[in-house]
Amino acid sequence: MWQVIIKVRCFGQLVAFGWLMVAGGAVQAQDEVAVPKVLSVGDSLLIKELYFKGIQQKSSGQLAAAENTFDKLVNLQPDNDAAHFELARIYFENEDFAAAERSAKRAAALHPKNEWYWNLLLDIYKKTTNVREMPMVFDELINLNPDKLSHYQDKAYTLYLDKRYNDALAVWETVAEKFGETDDQYLAKYQIYLAQGNTASAIRELELLVAKKPEESKSYILLAELYTNAGKSKKALALLDRAADLFPNEPLVLLSKSDTYLVMGKQRQAYDFLRQAFLSDQLDIDAKAGILYTAIGEQEHPIEGKYVADLANLLAESYPGEAKAHAVRGDIYMQLQQLEQAREAYLEALDKNKYIEGVWQQLLQVELQMGRYHDVETHGKEALRLFANHPLFLFFTGHGFLGNKNYQEARTHLEAALNNANETHIPLLTQLYSNLGDIYHVLSMHAESDVAYEEAIALDSTNAYALNNYAYYLAIRNEKLALAAEMSKKSNEIMPNYASYEDTYAWVLFQQGKYEEALIWIERAIKHSEKASDTLLEHYGDILAKLGNIDGAVTQWKKARAISQSVGKDIDKLSKKIDAKQYID
Repeated sequence: MWQVIIKVRCFGQLVAFGWLMVAGGAVQAQDEVAVPKVLSVGDSLLIKELYFKGIQQKSSGQLAAAENTFDKLVNLQPDNDAAHFELARIYFENEDFAAAERSAKRAAALHPKNEWYWNLLLDIYKKTTNVREMPMVFDELINLNPDKLSHYQDKAYTLYLDKRYNDALAVWETVAEKFGETDDQYLAKYQIYLAQGNTASAIRELELLVAKKPEESKSYILLAELYTNAGKSKKALALLDRAADLFPNEPLVLLSKSDTYLVMGKQRQAYDFLRQAFLSDQLDIDAKAGILYTAIGEQEHPIEGKYVADLANLLAESYPGEAKAHAVRGDIYMQLQQLEQAREAYLEALDKNKYIEGVWQQLLQVELQMGRYHDVETHGKEALRLFANHPLFLFFTGHGFLGNKNYQEARTHLEAALNNANETHIPLLTQLYSNLGDIYHVLSMHAESDVAYEEAIALDSTNAYALNNYAYYLAIRNEKLALAAEMSKKSNEIMPNYASYEDTYAWVLFQQGKYEEALIWIERAIKHSEKASDTLLEHYGDILAKLGNIDGAVTQWKKARAISQSVGKDIDKLSKKIDAKQYID
């Protein structure tokens, strides 16, 4: 688990290769003067003029003009490999990788001994993550440079990426025969065997590496992890004890011990070694934060929350002046749902550095969860003074006002959030439209409310919240009941067994006069409620009354009235229903 912070280079020479696998990486630098020209004395003057004209245009950034020039050249002389190569480079810069591949292949076919051409083709495959074709290119490079170890290693790695595991192993055998056994070989074969599910062979490779390189801690840690995962925890601990004697100040050994004890279910021992690692100066604040985030997110072998909290406190104590340490502490407590401690930590972080957007967002979210709406208003305004028109801060501040039933201010802030939100941020836009639909309804702006819900549903047709609320408010107004029924039914399909949505559907059916169906859904809603609300019970009574069960209706209305009275709600209408023993609209 803790090995998330260990950066193991298992393929030695492959670091640069890995960079080029990432989209957006640059092509390997190839200086114009370094490219061998293949123009011969016998080439015509026109061909030479076109070639050097294209080079000049390309050097000055006139790629379109250069492409046109080299196109003319290859039309005149189709076997001009240098021109095809330059075209390939232009296509590469323009990210037209299919055309770049065609031209690079043509150049390499015309002059297969030119290493530059194969390297360009390789760059194209790296850029397009075409691991299937890369080994063939490495074969050509190996033919040209049979004593260059990195070509063999890179070929093996591409085969591994392409899941051609046996072929990759065969290349590593060739490496061992030609260059002798290397650390990279053991580590690479270990990863290949793991990918094949061959744990025994993976263990054997690391055991060989430990025997060959007993002075390196990395192999001990990897081997101990394998032992642990294979159910050989005692063997793992014995190996780590040896490692601890050899590397007394190595925190990764302590972390590995902690991991093994966790798998064994020994929480206290796991915590003790984890705490020792946490106290090490060899781990910086980022590494320690990574350990905490890994711990709180671990599912298979979690460490108890109280221990994670202790380490979060230790982090803050160790770096009292670092906003990051307090922010991490806040995140941990938030995940543990200890909201008061989380809020305190975020406030401490902002006291150290008030310009961290993420901490403001976390603070406002925690305060909303706690129902501290006045604090949300205050801190939201403060954040907006620092980050004017920030859509998330406008969103949270609006919800503070909404919690305090200040609907006009909530409307102002949420509309501002909508106007400033990124149009690609669909979840936020959907939430804003849904919330504005609720607010407009309360403010009796029914046309605007309908439009807001329709916008939310247009952005996300599976937004059960918007579907339900729009349906409910239409039912209350006794409008567009067919549409309301369709939306309410869909919300229940998206979120089945959710009492509030079942109540809405029951009420829509009630308004349609479908009382038998409404009864089924209101009883479902009551069944799925932890504690039935006064609204739910009143609806139940209304439906029973329409079905002629007056005694049952009065019973439910009385229950609803008791709940309403306990929270200070108006009970006049419920009392009239009870006294009249009939439904009153």
